[in-house]
Amino acid sequence: MGSPGIDVKKLLELRDRLEGRIKELQDELNLLNEIKEVLDGVIKSQSIVPATELVAKPQDLGRLVETREIRSRVGNELLGTVEIYEGGVSIKPVKPFNKDNSAFRRFFRDKILEGFKQEDDKLVKDGQLRREEAFSYEIRLDGDNVVGIVIRNYRSDERLREIIRAIRWTLERVLKEEAE
Repeated sequence: MGSPGIDVKKLLELRDRLEGRIKELQDELNLLNEIKEVLDGVIKSQSIVPATELVAKPQDLGRLVETREIRSRVGNELLGTVEIYEGGVSIKPVKPFNKDNSAFRRFFRDKILEGFKQEDDKLVKDGQLRREEAFSYEIRLDGDNVVGIVIRNYRSDERLREIIRAIRWTLERVLKEEAE
């Protein structure tokens, strides 16, 4: 039957042990892939800004020109600060707030910030503005909470005034809602 000196029974045992070890390693690999998928999902859920928009950093906004306090119209309560740089603005609320707050999301982000971005995107598309000169923004998060907003290339005093008016209104609403 077999070649002399070869123990078929031992070979079968070895093969069975090898198959068992392969199955263990496959199970471990499946577990590691599942853990990776969960981590990827968590990472993705923590970012509301596409990676392509994560371009603005305060340190690359140029020289700091002015720092202003954002205060409520009623009660003169400090809501946050605005640092105005040569190339942009950094907004820091006094208290972090949820990124899904409707005053922030629907008004400030979707209407104000996205409105300026779309205006500039059209100018870029029409060849009237270079991409690196176009309005862009980054919403800085700590978990689900907004801790800062960095805006690049607001390009006019009128836009800056509108941004500051809008963030004051937004922060007044956000802090009022969170106090209730």
